[in-house]
Amino acid sequence: MLAIAARGPEAEIASTAPLLKRFAPAILIPVVWMVLQTFPLPSSLPAHPIWSATSIALNDPSLPGRISLDPGATLRSLFLYLTDVSLVVSTVILAKDRHRAETILFVLCAVTTFMSVEVLLGRLDLFAGMLPDASAPTSPFPAAAALATVANAALVARAIERHLHQQDIRNLASVPLWLGLLCGLFGIAAAVAAMASLARGTLLAAVGLGLTVIVFIAAARRLGFRSWPSAILFAVLMAIAGSLAVQRLQSGGSGLLGLVSFAPGAMALAERLLSDAPWLGNGVGTFPLASRAYQDFGAAAVVIPPSSAVLIAIESGRLALVILAGFAAQLFFFTFRGAIRRGRDFFFASAAAAGVLLVFCESFLDASLLSPAVRIIVAVTIGLGLAQSAGRTSGLKC
Repeated sequence: MLAIAARGPEAEIASTAPLLKRFAPAILIPVVWMVLQTFPLPSSLPAHPIWSATSIALNDPSLPGRISLDPGATLRSLFLYLTDVSLVVSTVILAKDRHRAETILFVLCAVTTFMSVEVLLGRLDLFAGMLPDASAPTSPFPAAAALATVANAALVARAIERHLHQQDIRNLASVPLWLGLLCGLFGIAAAVAAMASLARGTLLAAVGLGLTVIVFIAAARRLGFRSWPSAILFAVLMAIAGSLAVQRLQSGGSGLLGLVSFAPGAMALAERLLSDAPWLGNGVGTFPLASRAYQDFGAAAVVIPPSSAVLIAIESGRLALVILAGFAAQLFFFTFRGAIRRGRDFFFASAAAAGVLLVFCESFLDASLLSPAVRIIVAVTIGLGLAQSAGRTSGLKC
């Protein structure tokens, strides 16, 4: 995709640079942080305590300290992150064209809907053992089903919007209208059924929040609300919902683990890892190595983090979680405001805004972001929304 994007029209490539410049800190700070975690540090700087202990054990005062427990794992995580960023950038360039953007949306709907149908088929005795376990901790299927709802909701919005811009809008026998409506509603129904079969009630609540974003944007555009009042109103609603979630976390007394459904033994191990993690983290990609020190002797089971938020707090530090939440808020409001100010193609940006909010909520519920399939879907959804958040003539004023 990056090679195809590089051969695209110069105007599309040139318009991508100012757009990405807005998100340069969000793109570069994780890169800088992962590089610093692998960089040798003098003993006076806050390196991980394990390096000083190793230096004493080996009687080697010259052994450099690092923030990361495993610099190699952190470097591998850096290259994986750069791969995801390149996918976002190439999607932004490709999706500048409306027709290519529609094709990408159709593919997103098809892929996520098929994954949802796969979950439902796996519940039948006929396919028992033939399909992967959709209830595994790092399974991509729950997240794909959640993202299928917002993608198919955008498909429904596209069908209605295209019909409203036709000359004869009273002609309800329009084939494109009903084809888009039926395909989108089928995708939403399959996704909701898949999540219900997996008993993911909290995820269904997050999906309802994402669908609320799309409905709110459509209503705000029809009522003629401006972007900033709409964003402020929605921020108030989100603050109310967030306060309710925080109250539930505080009542549970488990912090980041308050919304996670996990085995008691794994939860206890994660709590110890989280409480003992340095404020700079153990290093990105080092969770498997760090968790070995907390397992019983001879245990062969691979430890899975309860949620992506817990993983970030352990590997990058709790401050990184706050910074990433700020970047997610910036991305959400950019696509949200772009969707309200956009023309008839608003559904691209609204799907991205809903997807960002949904992924942020899901990061506290499970570890699905560890799946490469989920990261690809999220990267393409974000790139699609960024590309269509501003029209060709409006520049980046929104």
